[in-house]
Amino acid sequence: MATQEKVTISLPKEIVDTLREVIPDRKRSKFIADLLKKQFQKQKEQILIKAYKDAYAEIKSEYQEFEGTINDGIS
Repeated sequence: MATQEKVTISLPKEIVDTLREVIPDRKRSKFIADLLKKQFQKQKEQILIKAYKDAYAEIKSEYQEFEGTINDGIS
């Protein structure tokens, strides 16, 4: 079992009211933890996608730079 740690956060009252209405007692921490895990994973994926796009742009740029050397008479 993972180590648990208590934290204090502030949320808008309407969100807390809905959380209490929709999620049963003793299940709210897991619910919030699951939401946070999903959001963190989504952010990691977005960072990776941006890194891949940036790398692709750099590789494409370098390829275009050296494309002129093709068929320049060097064997």
